[in-house]
Amino acid sequence: MLEAMDMNSKSQTFHLKQFKKPSFDNMQFRIGELARMTGVSTRQLRYWEKQGYVSTIKREDEQESRLYGFKAYVKVSVIKQFLDDGESLHDAVVAANEQLESVSVVQHIMKTAFQGLKMHDGRFVVNLGYFDESETQLLYVSIDSGKVKYTVVNASENSDAGHLEK
Repeated sequence: MLEAMDMNSKSQTFHLKQFKKPSFDNMQFRIGELARMTGVSTRQLRYWEKQGYVSTIKREDEQESRLYGFKAYVKVSVIKQFLDDGESLHDAVVAANEQLESVSVVQHIMKTAFQGLKMHDGRFVVNLGYFDESETQLLYVSIDSGKVKYTVVNASENSDAGHLEK
């Protein structure tokens, strides 16, 4: 997709509404599928569920088989990695919960701050919105030679300053 964009247009901005985000909310796995995907036995999954470490999807139909969502898949995978590193189950669950909470904070910040992509000085940058409370400067972030580079630009000189979208 990026290849098809006009690389010479330094003022062209790509807003959030143009970015498509897949939904993982509807992903459902039976216990055997989750066990195969994560390397955790069905017996372990049942025990973890009983202990409250992972949750199944609440079912509205009359089926009794367990269904797990994408969040459960991620949590089981992380717990398993900590177990494989030698942690006890309790410590693995605590560490997984801490890690997933940290990721949640980062996701929220990025969802809130991300204003789109644009060309600036010949490269694509991520527009993270206003840098200051008076909304006179914008913060851009890019990758330059494998390193993160931050740039603060004057919002009044930026033709897209008034087009910040959520």
